[in-house]
Amino acid sequence: MTTTIFHSPPTLENEKVKLIPLEIKHSKELLEVNDPEIWRYMLLEITTLEEVEKWVTAAVRLRDQQTALPFAVVLKEQNKIIGSTRLFEINLTQKSCELGSTWYSKDHQRSFVNSNCKYLILQYCFEVLGMMRVQLKTDERNLRSQKAIERMGAVKEGVLRKERILSGGYVRNAVVYSIIDEEWPSIKEGFALRDLKY
Repeated sequence: MTTTIFHSPPTLENEKVKLIPLEIKHSKELLEVNDPEIWRYMLLEITTLEEVEKWVTAAVRLRDQQTALPFAVVLKEQNKIIGSTRLFEINLTQKSCELGSTWYSKDHQRSFVNSNCKYLILQYCFEVLGMMRVQLKTDERNLRSQKAIERMGAVKEGVLRKERILSGGYVRNAVVYSIIDEEWPSIKEGFALRDLKY
């Protein structure tokens, strides 16, 4: 499994969404659902096809370096790409990774999409890859993201001060959360109780 997941990346899906390995050919579809507001708390601001292609190329390069699994998010009902998410900082020896770089079209924010995607990825991390820890980080100003992460059941660990410089020059603090393997069964049950609709 050590290199197979990078050379033959998985597709994760349920009846609502499908996470397919991100490729440069998805750039145009991602641009079509892009909105500048999406990138407010992200490292970069992306508005053009060239910028999307650079972003996707960088993500694919991390997969080639065997440290990330980037996905395009497909809404199955419409068979349409509506965003992206990824696992990165993947360390199979230490059984840890980070889940992030997630964004969806404005029409699908605060919908069933995020909970379904998070469920599929976390299930893959803990039940297939055997991870001990999955980390999530978000901008300290992004209260909506923090609430969504906390609703999943992730544990807030603290704040990384001056964690990175965003493209506009803003120096952000990052709030760090994690889910560890022994917490996954109860978090999985929580997803089931909510029927993946929140």
